[in-house]
Amino acid sequence: MSISKMIWTAQSSFRRRKGIDTNPDYQRPAVWTRAQKQLLIDSMLRDYDVPKFYLHRTGKDTYDVIDGQQRLRAIWEFFEGGFALAKDAEDVNGCEIKGKKYDELDFDMQDKINSYNLDFVVLDYVDDDEIREMFLRLQNGTSLKAQEKRNAMPGRMGDFVRNLAKHPFFTKVYFSNSRFTYDLIAAQMTLLYLNKNSGICNIKDRDLNVMYESQKNFDESSSEAKAINRILDYLDSMFPSKAPELKRYSVISLFILLMDLMPNYDIRNREQDLAQWFIEFENMRAQDELKEPEQQDPKLVIYHERVSNSSDTMDSLTYRHNFLKENLLASVRNLPQKDPKRNFDDAQRQVIFRRDKGICQACGRICEWNDWEADHIIPWSKGGKTEVENGQVLCPSCNSKKKDQLET
Repeated sequence: MSISKMIWTAQSSFRRRKGIDTNPDYQRPAVWTRAQKQLLIDSMLRDYDVPKFYLHRTGKDTYDVIDGQQRLRAIWEFFEGGFALAKDAEDVNGCEIKGKKYDELDFDMQDKINSYNLDFVVLDYVDDDEIREMFLRLQNGTSLKAQEKRNAMPGRMGDFVRNLAKHPFFTKVYFSNSRFTYDLIAAQMTLLYLNKNSGICNIKDRDLNVMYESQKNFDESSSEAKAINRILDYLDSMFPSKAPELKRYSVISLFILLMDLMPNYDIRNREQDLAQWFIEFENMRAQDELKEPEQQDPKLVIYHERVSNSSDTMDSLTYRHNFLKENLLASVRNLPQKDPKRNFDDAQRQVIFRRDKGICQACGRICEWNDWEADHIIPWSKGGKTEVENGQVLCPSCNSKKKDQLET
């Protein structure tokens, strides 16, 4: 790591702004209020010190902001006329500044803000982990949200979650991405899937932190990563446009539901049916909440409580999942359940091979015992049973072609 220092005037930083990225992936979004921005400019006009800025040099004249992006954005926004100074601001050196934008200030005040010196610390020859570590250290003691801190943690899990949060499905949800909310939901989905063999788990901040630490080497091309994306793909196809029912808690519940349904039921081409069911369920639940307490469905009352309080605990998530699944299976007809037995056993394979005389049922090739596949005639993924009557001999080539056709 190489560290150097330099001084730019405020005006010089503004001219260089196209080469300065204030939003690298570990940074939080703009969260300063107008009052905070006004106070910064007011302080500069009164010659008060402004803390140092930390930059990572990424090219000859390009930089990422490690610390100070809120201040830089405020300075640039003021130069662009984005906000005026406070209406009760006191005069500076006899010049009135209250309620004025940059181009409304006296020339002396404009010169004062233009020439104000900003101190920069520039880092060269650093890797991503070192930058994230410095970001966290510099933010120590400030009000970073938990997900903002996780986004700055080193490791591949953070990269996967950030990419997952950019999935098109998140354009359909009915909540904003304020303070990396999409990243939070994506992280919770990931933890739920990675823990699926043990059942539904808590998805609180401390649980997510453990995942980020223990999964630093998470492989974005792993089967788990692909499966998580497939669930989001399905959710995306369920909702062609933004839906008011897709609130934070319901998105998590739908993810858990699909995580359960996909391996056990044939839900291919049923996106519209599932979306219609879910919208009707949420509308029914909303109508029930408007009723007098004595007329409300007791189960829906509990469901509402599990949405409103401790919604990210194992107990709340489990109750909501069981309730939703029961309602879905009672409402949506003809969801074929997949055979829990996925593969033919040795006895079944032997009967199938002898019955078909070792001949590939697709191309007619004669197969050797150690060079054939026991194939489901009606695919298992479409509800086909793992029974001799539904099995056939296929050579490896034909079996591979059949799989390709099913996946397309």
